[in-house]
Amino acid sequence: MRYRYRRYSYRRSKRLLFLKLIRRLAVLSLLFLSLYALFLSLGGKPQLEGLESLKFIPAEGEYNLKVKNGKIKSAKLYVEQDGKGYKVFEESFPEGTDSLKISINAKALGIKEGDAKVKLWVSAGFLREREYTIDAKVDLTPPSLEILSYPASLREGSVGVLKVKSNGTEVSLEWDGKKASMTSISPEVYFALFPAPLDAESIDLRITAKDQAGNSVQKTLRIAIKRANFKKERIELTDDFINLAIYPLLGEQAKGLDPVSAFKMVNEEWRKRDVNKLSEITQKSEPVKLWKGAFLQLPNSKVLSTYGIERFYYYKGQQVSQSRHMGYDFASVERAPVPASNDGVVVFVGTLGIYGNVVLIDHGLGLFSLYGHLSESSVKEGQYVKKGDIIGRTGRTGLALGDHLHFGILVHGQEVDPIYWLDPKWLKANIDIALEK
Repeated sequence: MRYRYRRYSYRRSKRLLFLKLIRRLAVLSLLFLSLYALFLSLGGKPQLEGLESLKFIPAEGEYNLKVKNGKIKSAKLYVEQDGKGYKVFEESFPEGTDSLKISINAKALGIKEGDAKVKLWVSAGFLREREYTIDAKVDLTPPSLEILSYPASLREGSVGVLKVKSNGTEVSLEWDGKKASMTSISPEVYFALFPAPLDAESIDLRITAKDQAGNSVQKTLRIAIKRANFKKERIELTDDFINLAIYPLLGEQAKGLDPVSAFKMVNEEWRKRDVNKLSEITQKSEPVKLWKGAFLQLPNSKVLSTYGIERFYYYKGQQVSQSRHMGYDFASVERAPVPASNDGVVVFVGTLGIYGNVVLIDHGLGLFSLYGHLSESSVKEGQYVKKGDIIGRTGRTGLALGDHLHFGILVHGQEVDPIYWLDPKWLKANIDIALEK
């Protein structure tokens, strides 16, 4: 019997080994690609927000960039100009970071005005690197800033007008920790209202102009404040007042509180909270003048209380609290229709602690009117109203015993004396003339 066998073939064996190798490489490649795809899905190459700011290089400034996907481990930024490279920033972040704050001093580095390229390299780890190349404009010249007009002095509680001229793209005004954008009213001319504080000898203003590149220039002014000699009132608190007005207003919060503690909670804690809320609501305003002429007083009304009155509260012969009245109180018949004092946009309708039911209207350029203690409102937020449109009815909601309207005027979140805005002569001489010229 003959056995048949296949002859050993070196060539065949080599081919089999080669095929096995190809299969293994294919499996490894697929595994690597799968792992890499998973790796990228968990983070991918870093993507940054705020890159448009790199299109301009100021004499001295700061770039703030955000990482959109995860964190980066390192970053460096160079500026290339006329064949030279200038290192602006290079830093590693072992724990990773989701933001970059890059300071630049182009003058100190020797960068000149003109065209340049910004090269930004960021890395989030192995195979997760990205390089950005951005065409940039170097601008080392700060914008111009000229003060055109301002009041030499102001009466406390009144409002001042500042006008400046600048070729910058953004002009702002700061005072007492607050900041407001100045409004362009004609080419290169900017305008802003600012409130005169109470109990101060002066107010310091800081005006800043910035250009598109981020260059800035500042000027400061000090405005003298004249005392207004506001009235002072002594108010005796009675148990009837506490029981009728304070405890019902506090509701569940009144449990366990004695009369003095209850009153102090409303008059001090609530008042502070509500004033802060008003300031928060009035941070944003229409950048155009919406009002027309003098503001309206509640028709056929009597003035019960004026702005700035200092009130000292006594309970059983002891002073227990104090406050300041920051508006005008008008009284007419019960549930009298309340007209909008001027044209504007309703920005708030709701309950606001001591003010009760409130409507707040934005008249543009940081100017607002407030209507408090309403029994009802007939407008909604976002609604445009004209002077004289009925927005609600008087009432006694909030910290109020009798039916009346609390009318307030706010400028950039600060309550000022409404008397000026009810006076057409004052408006024409102090506000309108500045806007017209």
